[in-house]
Amino acid sequence: MTKIAVIGGGTMGATFVRAVTSAGVISMNDLTVCEVLPERRGWLEGEFSGISVTGDQAEAINGGEVVYLSVKPQDLPSLNSTGGTAAKLLISILAGSTIADVQASTGADRVVRAMPNTPAQVGKGFTAWTATEGVTEDERALVSQLLDTMGEQLYVADESAIDKITAVSGSGPAYVFLVIEAMINAAVNIGLRPDDARRMVLQTVTGSSEFASQSGQHPAVLKDMVTSPGGTTAAGLRVLEQQGVRAAFIDAVAAAHQRAEELGRQ
Repeated sequence: MTKIAVIGGGTMGATFVRAVTSAGVISMNDLTVCEVLPERRGWLEGEFSGISVTGDQAEAINGGEVVYLSVKPQDLPSLNSTGGTAAKLLISILAGSTIADVQASTGADRVVRAMPNTPAQVGKGFTAWTATEGVTEDERALVSQLLDTMGEQLYVADESAIDKITAVSGSGPAYVFLVIEAMINAAVNIGLRPDDARRMVLQTVTGSSEFASQSGQHPAVLKDMVTSPGGTTAAGLRVLEQQGVRAAFIDAVAAAHQRAEELGRQ
């Protein structure tokens, strides 16, 4: 199996480890995680039996054929070419850090930039990724296989598409969580118990998403299936449209896209 060094054992680093090992794509013995915090290293060793954990970045990088970068963007300068990264295949999930940024700090030619989202923690994520020309077809196939373990993945040829996708799938879970929170609040406001409200809202959102995915029909068609003329759903939808909810979502995605581009230029 391919030897992989995971630099950064935080939430998304641990998510990657759990996903690839649970899917049987990579064994624990072929993974090394570099984590600077002693207490986090202890947690990783307890959570993932058989995995190698170190606080030495160079040790982890030198032992891996692939380096999965899941550190904070401000830690990127510490990953310099003298640390052995130049000769490795790098997979970077650093938000706001372009391929050019990663190459400037590491000296690497073979760089993948990926953007997973938080539902990857439960195997339901969406990851968009792109790669430099130096990444071979076999390496691209490996990257696709690795990212598939966290949910769905999409390769894009143009790196600028990553900023667009970040505004939708990267930031999107927060938009959905806001809707969930608002629906629970609304349910409690009309007299439902908080625990009942939470349970029904979560199941409604999960079920609606799964139904939309399996049906293959346009959301507008599915919305009309629920909406009877002059009925309760029509009354609720009328208020949402009057309050500009649709326009607010469009503006939110546009604002997130603009911010993603700004971060990439900093």
